[in-house]
Amino acid sequence: MKNSLFKLIGICLLVIIAFNACKKDKQDLNKPVVALSTDSFTGKSGQSATIRVTVSSPVGIKSLVITKGVNLQQDIAFGENGTLNIAPETAGQKSWDYTFTYQLKPEEVDKLVGFNFKVVDVNGAEAEKDLTVNTTVSAAQILATYKWNLKAKFDETLNVADFKDCEKDDFYTFNADGTMQYGYGTSACDFDGFNAYTGWTLSDDEKTLTITYASIFDPAKITVDKYNVRALSKDRLILDIAYDLTVFGLSDHEVYVFTYDASNK
Repeated sequence: MKNSLFKLIGICLLVIIAFNACKKDKQDLNKPVVALSTDSFTGKSGQSATIRVTVSSPVGIKSLVITKGVNLQQDIAFGENGTLNIAPETAGQKSWDYTFTYQLKPEEVDKLVGFNFKVVDVNGAEAEKDLTVNTTVSAAQILATYKWNLKAKFDETLNVADFKDCEKDDFYTFNADGTMQYGYGTSACDFDGFNAYTGWTLSDDEKTLTITYASIFDPAKITVDKYNVRALSKDRLILDIAYDLTVFGLSDHEVYVFTYDASNK
């Protein structure tokens, strides 16, 4: 008799649990849903994160609300006081794919950056998901942060140093907007100042630094130099380039290696 009573109680509990689970599932079917193509993104400053946001609601979508935070504080510079409120293309539509694009910022390196995506349906019900963005320093950001002082110049083809005294206070400054300057210090060489440096770019793989300059005597004459980046850190930059120096009795592939040390701008 006691065993039968326990069995009956057990069956009743299972029925109650199953009923509540079905009831909960039925309720969830009426709520909006938001999904992200990824819940985290890691990239270098200057890169873009592209996230697919999929939202749906059986009763229709009212809006998608995106809120940004930095170090657990709302970033009021994003959108309108830290929030973007986006309506679907068609009022009350039941499903929607939205593409969210964000360019990683140099000032957010190693900071905790997050985005909250909240979908609100026409009845006011809500659902939300979070995205974490981790920004690391890019080579371009390092180049634009410091002044680069020439410390060594080496002809690798002839295996000999070729570093003149008048070059020992030369330096590069690379600006974040792609402009640049080449400084000759106080002891200029004979042909220093004949070129006006116009810009720089770094390849996506961070292995090629392109520098352009024009002759001050003929501004339409543009020279493009492509350097291989051998090493780059916050302390040192090492570049190499091959020159055609047959006019000086050397080879048409004379490889020069330049070493620069970083200092504050």
